[in-house]
Amino acid sequence: GTSTFMEALAANGTSNIQTSVTGVTASKRRFIDDRRDQPFDKRLRFSVRQTESAYRYRDIVVRKQDGFTHILLSTKSSENNSLNPEVMKEVQSALNTAAADDSKLVLFSAVGSIFCSGLDFIYFIRRLTDDRKKESTKMAEAIRNFVNTFIQFKKPIIVAVNGPAIGLGASILPLCDVVWANEKAWFQTPYTTFGQSPDGCSSLTFPRIMGLAS
Repeated sequence: GTSTFMEALAANGTSNIQTSVTGVTASKRRFIDDRRDQPFDKRLRFSVRQTESAYRYRDIVVRKQDGFTHILLSTKSSENNSLNPEVMKEVQSALNTAAADDSKLVLFSAVGSIFCSGLDFIYFIRRLTDDRKKESTKMAEAIRNFVNTFIQFKKPIIVAVNGPAIGLGASILPLCDVVWANEKAWFQTPYTTFGQSPDGCSSLTFPRIMGLAS
């Protein structure tokens, strides 16, 4: 499946690559070691794979490749691959299915020239007119569940960044295992501009990766 994997990367504009790599976590290594000697039901795995292939998502595209699952952001309910609760739920669903089938890893990328423009503030603001406290709680819960899915995912996640990664689109990257970025990719976290607190555990992961000064 290596050639298919590299073809998928190349198709997303990552043939010329600047790499930013975070090692596979110790917990994932322990998970693999613990499961190595446990047999799995091939019929169940095949069933899960077939079900996933038949499922039609609205805001993402899921492709089952040889040995891995390819998840691409391609949002219709938001602009510029931004994240609202609907988009986040679909990504979570695809990750949960990939966790249960015979995929060895997940490749996460995007369709178009923008990788992810972060939270969909237009979606959020429109709903604040109804019940500010209730909608704020729902959005916070959606973000929390979305981030936790990346943290708890047991298999390696490889990310191919083909363009701008902003806000939550950038802060989830350290929660993955390998990040590949092409020459058109750039990263921005405009939290202070928007009066927003850092999300995606970035207040912890960014200093660890880049140092406190950066």
